[in-house]
Amino acid sequence: MKKETLTVKTDEHGTVKYYNASGELHNPDGAALVRADGYKAYLINGNLHNPNGPAIVDTDGSKAYYINDKRHNENGPAVIYANGSKSYFINGNLHNPHGPAMVWADGDKYYWINGKELTEAEFKTWQAEQTAI
Repeated sequence: MKKETLTVKTDEHGTVKYYNASGELHNPDGAALVRADGYKAYLINGNLHNPNGPAIVDTDGSKAYYINDKRHNENGPAVIYANGSKSYFINGNLHNPHGPAMVWADGDKYYWINGKELTEAEFKTWQAEQTAI
């Protein structure tokens, strides 16, 4: 199998970018965009995508998980903010069948299923219906 050829460019700020033959940010072996300050973005064919970890790692410690350019993490929060806030996404929709899909650092919690916001009571009813199936 022939390994694809990537074009690597470094700009005047020290940002390194990897491009595929179509000119899209792309690197199947690591970050496709790496800034001098440590910010990293993982892209495949121009789409944020990393099945092995976060697709965005920000300098403040925030992380965001993406698959095919949609926020997505089946194993935990898809966005973890530096202040401790967390958001859970599946296929780009806010979704957490186990609890709140948004948990802010100040303690506020919001429940979402398949991109639809629910009250806590509605969420508990939904959860009970799922276990009854």
